Amino acid sequence: MQDKRPYKRKLLNLSVNRKIQFRMIFGISSILFVCLFISSAVYFQLANQEIESSFKMFHVKARNFLDLLLPVVGLSFVVSLGFGVLASLFFPKSYAGALYRIEADLKKVVDTADLTVQIKLRDGDQATLLAAQTNALLEDFRGRIAHAQTELKKLDALCQPGAVIHQQDLKGIHQQLHTQIGNIKI
Repeated sequence: MQDKRPYKRKLLNLSVNRKIQFRMIFGISSILFVCLFISSAVYFQLANQEIESSFKMFHVKARNFLDLLLPVVGLSFVVSLGFGVLASLFFPKSYAGALYRIEADLKKVVDTADLTVQIKLRDGDQATLLAAQTNALLEDFRGRIAHAQTELKKLDALCQPGAVIHQQDLKGIHQQLHTQIGNIKI
């Protein structure tokens, strides 16, 4: 499902579905922060024990072993967090763009009652399964409505002046309409 567009896709576009993108960026960054904090704390504790035992073995006298370890752990935490937040900026784009496209196409269906709309996503967009399922839903509605319109045309022909109306014909049309749209829950 791709759409040929004359413009080049932006590397970072925070204007499409801004609310969703910022929620995803915040969520990913928060998870990253917590994971880095926990792993840094564990690393710090284990490394501190190892350094103390190593220095004691070689009879090295240090005022505080934490002074040696804390800057390294802090710097690695900040650098990892920076790279993680930077990477999280690009993650939501393919989801937000796809959801925006699906939203816009469904709004077009609602506004124009045009069931011929096909949802087309760009290469690299996520949510292709959602788009495919939505297209299948629209295809099902098109089939049901087309069949119902055919039956309505038959009913229109029966309602013309001078037309002979048979109860069997009306029952057949009623049954077909009931089959196509009568079971839809609203």
